[in-house]
Amino acid sequence: MSTDAAHVPDEIDRENARLAAIGLAVWMAVTIVAVVLLWVFGPWITSLLV
Repeated sequence: MSTDAAHVPDEIDRENARLAAIGLAVWMAVTIVAVVLLWVFGPWITSLLV
C-alpha cells in the first residue's frame, strides 16, 4: 500500500514537541493561578470553614 504523501519524521516530532510544550505551559499556568488564588484567598476560605 503506497501513498503519495512523504513521511517526514522530523516534522512529526517537531509538532509533538510543540504540543507537549503548549500542554506543559497551560498546566503550569493553571497551577500558578491556583497557588496564587489560594495564597490570596486562603485565610478567607479558612475562616468560612472554621
